[in-house]
Amino acid sequence: MEIKWNKSPKEILGRIFDDETMTYVHDRLHIFMSPFVPMDSGTLDQTVDIKPDCVHYKSPYAHFIWNGKVFVDDRGSTWARRSESKHATSKDLNYSKDQHPLASSHWEKAMMVSKGDELCKDITDYLRKK
Repeated sequence: MEIKWNKSPKEILGRIFDDETMTYVHDRLHIFMSPFVPMDSGTLDQTVDIKPDCVHYKSPYAHFIWNGKVFVDDRGSTWARRSESKHATSKDLNYSKDQHPLASSHWEKAMMVSKGDELCKDITDYLRKK
Protein backbone atom coordinates (compact mmCIF):
# COMPACT_ATOMS: atom_id res chain seq x y z
CA MET A 1 0.00 0.00 0.00
CA GLU A 2 1.26 3.46 -0.84
CA ILE A 3 0.10 6.65 0.84
CA LYS A 4 0.42 9.93 -1.01
CA TRP A 5 0.05 13.29 0.69
CA ASN A 6 -1.23 16.16 -1.35
CA LYS A 7 0.29 18.67 1.07
CA SER A 8 3.85 19.31 2.19
CA PRO A 9 4.92 18.42 5.75
CA LYS A 10 5.15 22.16 6.49
CA GLU A 11 1.52 22.66 5.37
CA ILE A 12 0.38 19.68 7.47
CA LEU A 13 2.19 20.95 10.58
CA GLY A 14 0.84 24.44 9.88
CA ARG A 15 -2.69 23.05 9.99
CA ILE A 16 -2.12 21.09 13.20
CA PHE A 17 -0.23 23.89 14.94
CA ASP A 18 -2.11 26.90 13.60
CA ASP A 19 -2.68 30.06 15.65
CA GLU A 20 -5.97 28.76 17.05
CA THR A 21 -4.34 25.56 18.29
CA MET A 22 -1.29 27.31 19.71
CA THR A 23 -3.50 29.86 21.50
CA TYR A 24 -5.42 26.94 23.02
CA VAL A 25 -2.14 25.29 24.07
CA HIS A 26 -0.90 28.47 25.73
CA ASP A 27 -4.26 29.09 27.40
CA ARG A 28 -4.14 25.59 28.90
CA LEU A 29 -0.48 26.08 29.82
CA HIS A 30 -1.43 29.23 31.73
CA ILE A 31 -4.25 27.42 33.53
CA PHE A 32 -2.00 24.51 34.49
CA MET A 33 0.84 26.85 35.62
CA SER A 34 -1.42 29.10 37.70
CA PRO A 35 -1.11 27.15 41.01
CA PHE A 36 2.70 27.36 40.67
CA VAL A 37 2.82 31.15 40.14
CA PRO A 38 3.62 33.00 43.38
CA MET A 39 0.60 34.98 44.54
CA ASP A 40 0.22 38.01 46.74
CA SER A 41 -2.54 40.13 45.23
CA GLY A 42 -2.96 37.94 42.12
CA THR A 43 -1.82 40.63 39.70
CA LEU A 44 1.11 38.59 38.35
CA ASP A 45 -1.02 35.61 37.32
CA GLN A 46 -4.03 37.65 36.20
CA THR A 47 -2.18 40.19 34.04
CA VAL A 48 -1.19 38.03 31.09
CA ASP A 49 -1.48 38.02 27.33
CA ILE A 50 -2.07 34.60 25.84
CA LYS A 51 -0.74 34.52 22.30
CA PRO A 52 -0.09 31.80 19.74
CA ASP A 53 3.63 31.96 20.52
CA CYS A 54 3.68 32.50 24.31
CA VAL A 55 2.09 33.27 27.64
CA HIS A 56 3.30 36.79 28.41
CA TYR A 57 3.21 37.87 32.06
CA LYS A 58 2.90 41.64 31.74
CA SER A 59 3.64 42.78 35.31
CA PRO A 60 6.88 44.78 35.45
CA TYR A 61 8.23 42.49 38.17
CA ALA A 62 7.34 39.19 36.44
CA HIS A 63 10.92 38.46 35.34
CA PHE A 64 12.28 38.96 38.87
CA ILE A 65 9.67 36.67 40.43
CA TRP A 66 10.10 34.02 37.69
CA ASN A 67 13.89 34.09 38.08
CA GLY A 68 13.60 33.44 41.83
CA LYS A 69 16.58 35.55 42.85
CA VAL A 70 16.79 38.86 44.69
CA PHE A 71 17.72 41.61 42.22
CA VAL A 72 19.59 44.74 43.31
CA ASP A 73 21.00 47.85 41.68
CA ASP A 74 24.67 48.90 41.81
CA ARG A 75 24.12 50.40 45.29
CA GLY A 76 22.81 47.04 46.57
CA SER A 77 19.25 48.32 46.86
CA THR A 78 16.23 46.31 45.70
CA TRP A 79 14.62 49.68 44.78
CA ALA A 80 16.43 50.84 41.66
CA ARG A 81 16.09 54.35 40.31
CA ARG A 82 14.23 54.72 37.04
CA SER A 83 17.45 55.10 35.04
CA GLU A 84 19.22 52.18 36.71
CA SER A 85 19.06 48.47 36.01
CA LYS A 86 19.25 45.56 38.42
CA HIS A 87 21.23 42.36 38.49
CA ALA A 88 20.55 39.03 40.17
CA THR A 89 22.22 38.09 43.41
CA SER A 90 22.80 34.57 44.70
CA LYS A 91 20.04 35.04 47.31
CA ASP A 92 16.81 33.15 46.59
CA LEU A 93 13.42 34.80 46.89
CA ASN A 94 11.21 33.39 49.62
CA TYR A 95 7.69 32.90 48.25
CA SER A 96 4.61 32.94 50.45
CA LYS A 97 2.74 29.65 50.17
CA ASP A 98 -0.47 30.99 51.77
CA GLN A 99 -2.51 31.34 48.57
CA HIS A 100 -0.51 29.11 46.22
CA PRO A 101 1.19 26.32 48.21
CA LEU A 102 3.00 25.12 45.04
CA ALA A 103 4.49 28.56 44.25
CA SER A 104 8.02 28.48 42.87
CA SER A 105 10.39 30.19 40.49
CA HIS A 106 10.44 28.88 36.93
CA TRP A 107 6.83 27.79 37.45
CA GLU A 108 6.56 26.25 33.97
CA LYS A 109 9.22 23.68 34.90
CA ALA A 110 7.62 22.90 38.26
CA MET A 111 4.24 22.48 36.55
CA MET A 112 5.66 20.12 33.91
CA VAL A 113 7.17 17.87 36.59
CA SER A 114 3.91 17.75 38.52
CA LYS A 115 1.20 18.12 35.86
CA GLY A 116 2.97 17.67 32.53
CA ASP A 117 1.25 14.38 31.70
CA GLU A 118 -2.17 15.92 32.36
CA LEU A 119 -1.34 18.91 30.15
CA CYS A 120 -0.17 16.63 27.33
CA LYS A 121 -3.35 14.56 27.59
CA ASP A 122 -5.46 17.73 27.49
CA ILE A 123 -3.70 18.95 24.34
CA THR A 124 -3.85 15.51 22.72
CA ASP A 125 -7.61 15.33 23.37
CA TYR A 126 -8.02 18.78 21.81
CA LEU A 127 -6.05 17.77 18.70
CA ARG A 128 -8.07 14.57 18.31
CA LYS A 129 -11.32 16.56 18.29
CA LYS A 130 -9.98 19.09 15.79
